[in-house]
Amino acid sequence: MGCDNSSEASSPKICGENCSTDQDPTSPESPDGTENDGTENDGTENDGTENDGTKNDGTKNDGTKNDGTENCSSSDPALFQMARWPMPGSTGEDHSVQYRVDEEVTHDEITGLDWQRQPAPVSLTDEHAAEYCAELILGGHCDWRLPTRIEGVSLLDLQRKPPSFDPGAFSDIDGEFVLWSGNPERLFRLGSDGGLRVRSPTSAGPGRVRCVRGGGVPDSDGSRYELTPDLARDLGTGLTWTRATSKKTYADAASMCAGLQLDGGGFRVPSLKELHTLIFDSKPNGPWIDQSAFPSFPAAVSGHITFWTSSLEATDSNSAWMLDFATGTAEATAFTASVTLESTLHVLCVRSRP
Repeated sequence: MGCDNSSEASSPKICGENCSTDQDPTSPESPDGTENDGTENDGTENDGTENDGTKNDGTKNDGTKNDGTENCSSSDPALFQMARWPMPGSTGEDHSVQYRVDEEVTHDEITGLDWQRQPAPVSLTDEHAAEYCAELILGGHCDWRLPTRIEGVSLLDLQRKPPSFDPGAFSDIDGEFVLWSGNPERLFRLGSDGGLRVRSPTSAGPGRVRCVRGGGVPDSDGSRYELTPDLARDLGTGLTWTRATSKKTYADAASMCAGLQLDGGGFRVPSLKELHTLIFDSKPNGPWIDQSAFPSFPAAVSGHITFWTSSLEATDSNSAWMLDFATGTAEATAFTASVTLESTLHVLCVRSRP
């Protein structure tokens, strides 16, 4: 059976078991690379026989090439660095209804992404992980790829004691998983504890690999935010952010956001997953945020621009998750010796409605 990229697929290419070179269905060339002999594809084939669903050799014209194979094209992960869906958990939905699971593939009902349920059997370097996903044929599809940061983070359930992935939706969920970064000097690892680490090429080492497909077609105009002088509404996630930042303790950050009456109020401190949606990894250097939308974003001090999130560690209510926009890493206060809930960190406020 051939592969199918059609269901919410990120690539329109015909896909098949051998995953050979790309084929444009509108190309004037025949699938085996030979040119047509001048007849048009208007119901006749090159040999003059009627195009009634049979190929020149009499077999069914079901998308296979003349040599009996089909084509497959994996999508470029660079197209999927921004969330174009509500971040799971930001609207209070039940995690138990997030996934539709079959033997090989787990479908996320919120993001529309299809995930490899069972990860690769061995740990792989970033280069080999990308090759593994590009060559994967699973669930009738072959347009698999490495997940981006935001796609990997979307799977986290930070209210669950580590491992922080749903064991009913995914198998073999411990360890650090390779994410696509697009920058060979910044290699991403998503831990089953919820942490996001940025490694150098010499320190990264092999990681677990769980491939993804789908994600929809990016907006053609590339616009991301709808801006007012005070607010930035993310058109992909639906979240509305304050454009100005503050510095507060963990408790004072919650009070400040809750009391903010800007544009009708309704603000709160973002969760770790929500704050991750602001990370802009495709910049050449930090801070890793779109500074055209957040022009007064603070500068790094001692190499860090650390923000509070509302997310507490599932195993320690005195430890909160933080996100560093200078390094791109996420860790909990319990993992550090220098930060507690009484420390003063940066704060952005968010609300779910426009």
